[in-house]
Amino acid sequence: MTMKATANRFQTAVARKRGLPLGRRAMVTVLAWIISALQPADADQAQARPPLSKWLVGTWLLESFTSTDDNGVVTDAMGPGAMGYISYGADGWMSVQLARPGRALFAVPDMDGGTVEQTVEAARSYFAYAGPYVVDEEGRIVYHNLLISLMPNWVGSEQKRYVKTEGDDVLILSGDPVLIGGKTQITQLRWRRREAVLQ
Repeated sequence: MTMKATANRFQTAVARKRGLPLGRRAMVTVLAWIISALQPADADQAQARPPLSKWLVGTWLLESFTSTDDNGVVTDAMGPGAMGYISYGADGWMSVQLARPGRALFAVPDMDGGTVEQTVEAARSYFAYAGPYVVDEEGRIVYHNLLISLMPNWVGSEQKRYVKTEGDDVLILSGDPVLIGGKTQITQLRWRRREAVLQ
């Protein structure tokens, strides 16, 4: 039963119980008013929204990628202006690409043309993985099951992401604590839905 329906039931009870002592009638009326006031203004729109598994489908552009350490210090995890995309397919497959801005070029434009230092920096300034995903509708969680990953330790792992939304075009994903730079941190990535490109 929705909060609105519950409020209506309380109001009906007040109408039928006119014989209640004044104090109890007032209490029931106040309780009904509180429940009605707590009803979200966009409740009808929320009920009309498709399941999370369908709503997620598409490609999302990174707006921010932050990490918060044990002391509550928030930093840009890949520097200001990090770039990235995350895609969720209707076939149950997802992929994500993240990059620091202004990545240095290799000395030679060849897959193996970078020096050791350039290759290390290229790996440190980029992150990617892909695999099937599963949505927990009730818990508002999406599980990424990694088949490939830039970080070898994550291959075969299940990455849990807590989902928050803002309107129809903003997706916010956060995870459980993870080690970054030797510190335990919690990451949060804010994404905006990318408009389909018409041919």
